[in-house]
Amino acid sequence: MNENRPVADVVPALQVLAALGCVVVIAFGYLVAGLCLLAVLAVAWPPAVPWRPAAAVRVLCVYVPFAVVWLAFVALYLNVMHRLRHPVPVQPQLAEIAANGLSTPNLPMLVLGIVVVAPLAEEILFRGYLFTALQRVLPPWATQLATAALFGLAHSLPYALPIAVLALLFGWLRARYRSLLPCVIAHTVHNGLTVALTMSWPEHLDVLYPK
Repeated sequence: MNENRPVADVVPALQVLAALGCVVVIAFGYLVAGLCLLAVLAVAWPPAVPWRPAAAVRVLCVYVPFAVVWLAFVALYLNVMHRLRHPVPVQPQLAEIAANGLSTPNLPMLVLGIVVVAPLAEEILFRGYLFTALQRVLPPWATQLATAALFGLAHSLPYALPIAVLALLFGWLRARYRSLLPCVIAHTVHNGLTVALTMSWPEHLDVLYPK
């Protein structure tokens, strides 16, 4: 028997706790410090999943039809919530970009954070550390659902359901290719297209978010 196996089994859980420590730092308002700590953790004690293969073309071929269906689902969800008198507000960063366009304060840093930093940090945390830890103790379907649900809730309750559905795609890519870059690419493309659409056609938010 391998005497190191019990230690190896507990490592993913310890990594999740370390990553959650970074999240706590961010939650207390120290965004840059928390992201820096997560970056150091990812380099010094990376999750047990490789970055490659990237499978960029195949990822895009999967993402595009999924995004069309997901957008229709989001429109339906937002309208249902509005009719139930629980309207979902526009996400603050998108509302700011829609209102100010190219005049948005600190626009380059805001876009960098949404399109690059957030996908990297969130995929390392959720599809890296959390997914790896959960798949040690849960069947594949439960790992997918649990990771997606927690990802959705991390984006606040009003957005939890549509974001969790989106996270199912990221989780599927993580499981399909057994690497992080596919879900990072899909996440980056999704955020980038969202920002681009908001800047070029801010009125679409009025269509999605009924008043």
